[in-house]
Amino acid sequence: MSANPQGKGLVPILEDWRGTQPSMVRTRTPREVLRDYLVTSLVVAADIRFMPRPGVRYFLYLADSGWQLSLLSPDDWRSRQPGPCLGSCVLTTDMTWQLTPAEDMGEHPELLERLEAFRRGFTNWLDQEGTLEAHLPFHVRQLPYYRRLLAAGMANSLKGSLARSGLDNRSSREWLSAGNLPALIG
Repeated sequence: MSANPQGKGLVPILEDWRGTQPSMVRTRTPREVLRDYLVTSLVVAADIRFMPRPGVRYFLYLADSGWQLSLLSPDDWRSRQPGPCLGSCVLTTDMTWQLTPAEDMGEHPELLERLEAFRRGFTNWLDQEGTLEAHLPFHVRQLPYYRRLLAAGMANSLKGSLARSGLDNRSSREWLSAGNLPALIG
């Protein structure tokens, strides 16, 4: 039984922090690690104005100002859709995101260009000295609150997966040179 069953005195920040900690850590192949890191980084780069919860379907749009995460599907918007929809995404219990591309994304060249630009930026980020773990976003002060929590949850999940899979303490450049970085979509 909890020492504080009614949550009296519980600090909201600590409650939010607990909610973004992975409930399980799984083993991953090198390709899965990089895919999950890349896709989750894309979602965390989006404008997020609410606290996403695991298991709920969200939609990622390319808006004028960048990426935007929304609860609304393309069919739910009237004429005010923020931009083309990249696809639906779900936060998993290990605090990484799964992305299912929209069927019509190929009809939006600007969407594909921005995806490739994001992937290049991600590759440049990893093409530095240090281990992959050193590049994980455990605390990124300039991120807004929800995005910072999601980034830290992903970092904790991937660090645990790296250790569990025996993939820890490897140079981030080694990860890239092994050819494990997948395309964002496909």
